[in-house]
Amino acid sequence: MPAMAQTRPEIRAVTLSTAGLALIEAEASLGAEGLRLPVRRADINDFLKSLRLSDPAGGVPRLTFSGPGMVQDTFAALPFGPEALGDLHTLLAAMVGAPVRAVRHGTVMEGAVMGTQALPCPPEAQGACAALTLRLADGTLRQIALDATTEIGFLEDSDSAAIAQGLEALRRGARAQVVDVTLHSTQAGPRPVALGWLQPAPLWKTAWRAEDGPEGMTLTGWAVIENTTGQDWEDISLTLATGAVQALEVQLYERLEAERKLAAPQFEPAFAVSQPMGREMAFEADMAIAPVVMEDAESFSRFTLSQPVTLRAGEMISLPFLSEALEEARLTLYSGGSGMAHPMIAIEFENPLPLRLPAGVVTLYEPGRGHAGDAMIPEMAPGAREVIEFAQDTAMRISERMQDSVQVRAGRIVNGVLEVEEKLERRTAYRIEGAPLQDRVLTLLHPLNPGWQMETEGGSAGFADTRFAITVPAGETMTHEVLETQLVSTEIGLLALEDEALAFWSGRIPDAGLRDTLEALQELRREEQGLRNEMARIAAQEGELLADQARLAGLVTQLGADSAATPARRARIDAIDDDIAQARAARAAAQARLAEIGQAIEALVGGG
Repeated sequence: MPAMAQTRPEIRAVTLSTAGLALIEAEASLGAEGLRLPVRRADINDFLKSLRLSDPAGGVPRLTFSGPGMVQDTFAALPFGPEALGDLHTLLAAMVGAPVRAVRHGTVMEGAVMGTQALPCPPEAQGACAALTLRLADGTLRQIALDATTEIGFLEDSDSAAIAQGLEALRRGARAQVVDVTLHSTQAGPRPVALGWLQPAPLWKTAWRAEDGPEGMTLTGWAVIENTTGQDWEDISLTLATGAVQALEVQLYERLEAERKLAAPQFEPAFAVSQPMGREMAFEADMAIAPVVMEDAESFSRFTLSQPVTLRAGEMISLPFLSEALEEARLTLYSGGSGMAHPMIAIEFENPLPLRLPAGVVTLYEPGRGHAGDAMIPEMAPGAREVIEFAQDTAMRISERMQDSVQVRAGRIVNGVLEVEEKLERRTAYRIEGAPLQDRVLTLLHPLNPGWQMETEGGSAGFADTRFAITVPAGETMTHEVLETQLVSTEIGLLALEDEALAFWSGRIPDAGLRDTLEALQELRREEQGLRNEMARIAAQEGELLADQARLAGLVTQLGADSAATPARRARIDAIDDDIAQARAARAAAQARLAEIGQAIEALVGGG
């Protein structure tokens, strides 16, 4: 095969993204023999999916390279396996019938290989002993010892070519971590070309420094970069890109087999089928940052270093590339409902730039304190605001207590249903103990509760909380109360309401007329219950009278008129008739009164 250009492409620019990819831009010379592009095996899929070429000659490019199954595919067409090229005995056993020339100690034999045979070894020999059996041209069978002095040569070009082909496949397969890609073009003549491709790269990272000073907060971003491209960078243009782009991992190099459905046989098969982190700082930071050109797009931003970067393969660098001043950024922050005993030291960041700030860790420094804590900043769009907590302010202590109350505001009766409007009040008292030596402005974030109305004035409502700025004098304890209300409507069916529940609602209604109605309803309900109890008593009494009357009548029938007690028993039977009649009359009167009460209740509450 023709020798190809050995000059590798020279990297001129690299763009590192937060999608885990590096965009490589390079220059190279493309000649008639092609351009060699050694690509790491782990990068080959991204290379194949993304390669771009700028060829001034306008030729049609073509890439050739070894496939993932090249070794297996090559030996599948050879009469021996890969193991045979490392073992002469195995090779000869696979090449039975091949014509060879065997030379040992001046003895020359030419013939067809019939195989090898193990032989007894003389005492002075080391290792295994074997002999090669050949069939000579005249049909004679001869053996020649196979040892270090024996030379074997294949006489037919096809056999020698097969061995050469197998060795080349093994040589190329041994470069398992690198795929040699050759770029050819239909246009001849040496010329410069430009190439660009993607390859996997670790995420470039940002380490922020937030320094609180008398003029406000200074935020400085340091980029941490690693060269994992496999090539040295010499005065390249380096761009750092942010944004949540989609980067797909594809399989363009791996061999993919189509999954096919087995066709159902149309006849009875004749053959078997196989199945498929202080102290006070002694200095203030004073430094310049690397100049950058910043570009912003709708969903990403790019920071291109204005000075070239040189970095050897496998090395890392860290350099400051952004610095912004933030006013009144420090907060003493307490989140209501957190249950924490101390507020947090926090910084409120607002992105002042017209481009996205990359995510990263931020280290806070304060005068007189030194290191004040670490936190993480998410990626921030232009104008975005984030509150980042760093450490607890143990000089202050906060506790909270919540109390709920309910007040009935109004009520009415509609079709037998009592409709009550209630006002729920929730009072949250924050008890704040100030710092012993210094006044503080506490930023209190009281969580928003769905359906509740904030009644306490002076707060600023946000998406998830109401913010209160509270001045806390040094060494003093104060209470800040937050009041929230909610109006709820409750419907109660009066006709089926138990007496205790009716008394409960009657005692809570503020409207005197409605309260009188409910009290009248209670009286009717009490009378109604009394009548039902009386009717039950009368029914029981009537049953007892009927039973006694039946017993006496039975005795009269049994003993007859001759019994001396019969007249008295008959008189008692007649008297019981009167008692039964009276009981039935009393029960009927009670029933009639119950009907009147039912009508009165319906008229009172409007149910029916």
